[in-house]
Amino acid sequence: MDEPGGTGQPPAGQDEFRFSPRPNRAAEIGWRPWGDGPFEEAGAQGKLVLLSVSAVWCHWCHVMDETTYSDDSIIERVNRDFIPVRVDSDRRPDVNRRYNQGGWPTTAFLAPDGSLLTGLTYAPASRLKELLDRLSALYRDRRQEIDVELARRTAAVSPGGPAQPGGDDASGGVDPRTVENVTSSILAAWDRVHGGLGGEPKFPSPGALELALAGYRECGDDDLRALVISTLDAMSSGELFDRVEGGFFRYATARDWSVPHYEKMLSDNADLVSIYLQAAVALGRGEYMEVARRAIDYVLVNLLDDERRGFFGSQDADERYYHRDAEGRAAMERPPVDRTLYVDSSARMVSALVRASAVLEDPDLLSLARTVADFAWREGFRPGAGVCHYFEVPSGRPVLWGMPADQVYLLGALLDIFQASGEPVYLARAVELGGEVAGRYLTGGGWLGEASGGTAGLPSEGDAPAGVSLEGLPPDTPDIQLNGYGARALLALDALAPGRGFRDAAEGVLRSLSGVYGAYSYFASEYALAVDVLERGHLEIRISGVAGRDERRDMTLAAAAMFNPRKVVRPESADDYPTGGDGAARPVAVVCSTGACHPVWEPGELERVTASIESGDPERKIAGGGCLEG
Repeated sequence: MDEPGGTGQPPAGQDEFRFSPRPNRAAEIGWRPWGDGPFEEAGAQGKLVLLSVSAVWCHWCHVMDETTYSDDSIIERVNRDFIPVRVDSDRRPDVNRRYNQGGWPTTAFLAPDGSLLTGLTYAPASRLKELLDRLSALYRDRRQEIDVELARRTAAVSPGGPAQPGGDDASGGVDPRTVENVTSSILAAWDRVHGGLGGEPKFPSPGALELALAGYRECGDDDLRALVISTLDAMSSGELFDRVEGGFFRYATARDWSVPHYEKMLSDNADLVSIYLQAAVALGRGEYMEVARRAIDYVLVNLLDDERRGFFGSQDADERYYHRDAEGRAAMERPPVDRTLYVDSSARMVSALVRASAVLEDPDLLSLARTVADFAWREGFRPGAGVCHYFEVPSGRPVLWGMPADQVYLLGALLDIFQASGEPVYLARAVELGGEVAGRYLTGGGWLGEASGGTAGLPSEGDAPAGVSLEGLPPDTPDIQLNGYGARALLALDALAPGRGFRDAAEGVLRSLSGVYGAYSYFASEYALAVDVLERGHLEIRISGVAGRDERRDMTLAAAAMFNPRKVVRPESADDYPTGGDGAARPVAVVCSTGACHPVWEPGELERVTASIESGDPERKIAGGGCLEG
């Protein structure tokens, strides 16, 4: 056996696949990249496609490469009886969404038209060997019967069918009790002993914590406050937080936040930085700022591209490394980092840095956020397609358009930068990207999904994406968190650049999911926050265009740092800003809600004025039982 690293010599084209960093023979399987070619090959040869959905940060994916896919009999059977296709989950989220079998690695068996026959997650060699023999014989002997059954099954769940959201429910408006219902599901899932939601394994739930924090802020509900504090304290003081290098691990396998899976994801750390900063402001707990600062420092040291173009997606799990103290780790090789610049997760980190710049009073973080967003826009945006999904490193080549998460999270990041900096170019970019979202990323069901009906590819010279599509693909399903965040971004864009149809697009998204959001329980928290904005409107903090530079800066900083999920910060020109009458002094800011505006003269008054407006709001919603219904 050849030995570079004990992996054997990969077949031609195998260098594009990513296997375990430890010795393995998985590259001896003749993997094909995702596309039409392997499925045409499967049809011509009368074989099933074996689809492996893996991830570079996934421990059990590495184990499967090192054991199952390194077994002589497995390599022989797969190469002889199947058409093997290998997909990286992070690089092809569209494929992962459709075929994931409940975790990573996913091993799925597909007919030549893309229909799913069966699948499983990790499988030891003995189990997979048995399954390979059974499925290859079954498809060889009963191919026509199986194809007919899969076609019937695919037709039964086709897009727009009864299993999809939208339809009759989409025309009836949103449920007025959405916030109450989702908040109740959060309280019902609260682990009052160990903090967090649910039992084990236990994942962070930043969106649910934001909704709970908003409910406490408006209603004074002690349970919501205790839920947020118990969860944030448990995560930062337990094993989920790396007390040596900073940053959060992906999740804990035990109910008490112990025995974590040690991979560190950029997206998780971005969202957790944001919620710790929000809670620090809303609850007056300075220790949460320190947690956020240490998570940011971890990201800047380990995941920031050397050229500051963006952030790498993840750092691999290595139990031996993370069980050691600082001295012990210094003697070991650091866990490998996925050196791919993903637009969606980088944009989430940009939003976190914008918030951190205001709360921690660190202007360098806002500068970095702008640099990353500028690169994504300059190199990744294409009119008629939106923004790409990732950039290869070191080349910086953009790859794959048509993924909704990249559009939605970059839109939110551009809006965050505009509100914190007042730079008109970021609003102009947001308007252009929002037009792509509303024009190309709304599905027939009304919710946000892939562009062009699920085709995805690589634009050439600014052209629309050339698609890689299979008519037999299982239909995409809505991501409730992504749709909630996207609706919030579209509503904020409408407040900052009204009259372009963005509110209508957001309302359509929320209506389309109104009949199904309850099935998502507390995972619908982002959706509930968007519904709250739709029904009650924004609190607009309008910053004077004629006040002194230092006054505007200080007021903008206070507004950006303030916790309120319904706020938008709107830099005003001299022409747009209310004068208050000839010769009258003009406040540095005004806070407007439901047609009434209230002056704010000093940054320290901002919270009090905002609270007084909300306390008299007749449209207040129940949030976990702490408020009376208006």
